[in-house]
Amino acid sequence: MKHNFISYAFILVYIFERLLELFVNNYNKAFMVNRHFARIKFPNESLQMKTMHILWFFGLIVETYQNGKLVEGFWFTFLVAILIIAQALRWYAIYTLGPYWSIDIYEMKEHPLITDGPYAFIRHPNYLAVGIEFIFLPLLLGCYKTQIVGAVANYFMLKRRIALEEQALSEQASMKRIQSL
Repeated sequence: MKHNFISYAFILVYIFERLLELFVNNYNKAFMVNRHFARIKFPNESLQMKTMHILWFFGLIVETYQNGKLVEGFWFTFLVAILIIAQALRWYAIYTLGPYWSIDIYEMKEHPLITDGPYAFIRHPNYLAVGIEFIFLPLLLGCYKTQIVGAVANYFMLKRRIALEEQALSEQASMKRIQSL
């Protein structure tokens, strides 16, 4: 019973973290819309991502209840350390992007390309952190079905998402070149 309490505590921490991200997203949305007259380029994209994350959390909760078993000993410490590093990377990426971080993809005239912080080394550090979570949090909780299904779904979601982000940045760079002629 003690293990289930700790497992649910981990899940709640991650749910709280996602809610905090939504708060930051809404704050940044106001900045981008009001300052840069930005508009959301792919309106359904963030809804699909939110839905997938909700289903993933639901899977974690159900599988933890049914047969999840929190790992112990060295593996507990090791997996928690990896998850802490992933969270640090996630929030460092969000901090580095500042008001330009969002769960939505925006179309705007003057979106700077950020190349410092973790972006100096990794093109999409936040998505790396999410990928780590989708693999290692279920592993920590003993939720192997959720781990497999979630990691595969997350892979395809992020693959499409990154392509859409790159497309938006490419179109913006093309428009900027045309305007400078």
